[in-house]
Amino acid sequence: MVEGNYSKLADVVWHRADVLVWLDLPLLLVVRRIVFRSLRQLAGLDTSAQAQRLTWKRAFFERRSLLRTAIRKYRHNRPRYARQVAETAALGVHVVRLRSGRQTDAWLANALADRSPAHGGPNPPRFEML
Repeated sequence: MVEGNYSKLADVVWHRADVLVWLDLPLLLVVRRIVFRSLRQLAGLDTSAQAQRLTWKRAFFERRSLLRTAIRKYRHNRPRYARQVAETAALGVHVVRLRSGRQTDAWLANALADRSPAHGGPNPPRFEML
């Protein structure tokens, strides 16, 4: 299993996968999550090391703030990810493209249910395009 934004490893790893799951969330959702997480951290509701270092300026107002960086990277990386995912699918790898939190939750619940003892033990999860 490989997790994260490792598009540079796409040529090395993705074609060897059984399944590629792409969390292709809308920019508005990504921005909303960053804003709420940052506000939560700035309010002191998160005690992680990252939250302790976060400032209003670093979160929202610097040229390279979390928010601006996320928007810039989304616009820059998404077309490249789409190309790489399409190339990987063309090689026969099953691709699951999840475009919302609701789709992600449903897919994950389905995958976990297939692995439960109630379904006959730890079987490989079913993968579907949502």
